[in-house]
Amino acid sequence: MKRVDISAGAILLLSVIYFFGGMTSLVALTLAVLVHELGHIAAIVLCGGRVHRLKVTLSGLCISCSGVMGTEKSVICLCAGPASGFALAYAASYLGNLSQNLLLIKTAGFSLVLSVYNSLPALPLDGGRALECLAESLGGVGFANALLELTGMLMGAALLFSGAYFIRQSFGAALLIAGVWVLTAQTGIVKNGSML
Repeated sequence: MKRVDISAGAILLLSVIYFFGGMTSLVALTLAVLVHELGHIAAIVLCGGRVHRLKVTLSGLCISCSGVMGTEKSVICLCAGPASGFALAYAASYLGNLSQNLLLIKTAGFSLVLSVYNSLPALPLDGGRALECLAESLGGVGFANALLELTGMLMGAALLFSGAYFIRQSFGAALLIAGVWVLTAQTGIVKNGSML
């Protein structure tokens, strides 16, 4: 990999997480994100591809790569991140509960949430990109675009309404923010990014 770029927005987000959650939350989230991205990178390399750049922004991480050819390999590379995250969530939860280690327990929580969220069938999330690859191979670009617009809007609306409900129940605004972001992504603002 030749370049790692970190935007000012990403630094701001990490600062906010540190301010409100402390060092334990920041380290736990960082571990969850690193394992997720390393899952993608390992799959890309194993499928014969090359990673050129990793960009950290306010809206997430983007991996620029080349050499991964074919639907099957692309889907494997896209699903490797959430799969790694689910494995980390299970291992960290098991070890954290055995040892009562707060860092491991928080890492398990962050990794689980990150993996579930990234598995949703909405662009530019991993689940959306995997569905896009499969839909293009089955019905062409037009079919894939129509399907992803539908699933993206449905997922965004579901997150938005769930988030509004959770705010009313005093569970915080995370789902509402996720819903706004997914719906915004469907307008094309981040839809064309190469996020993994």
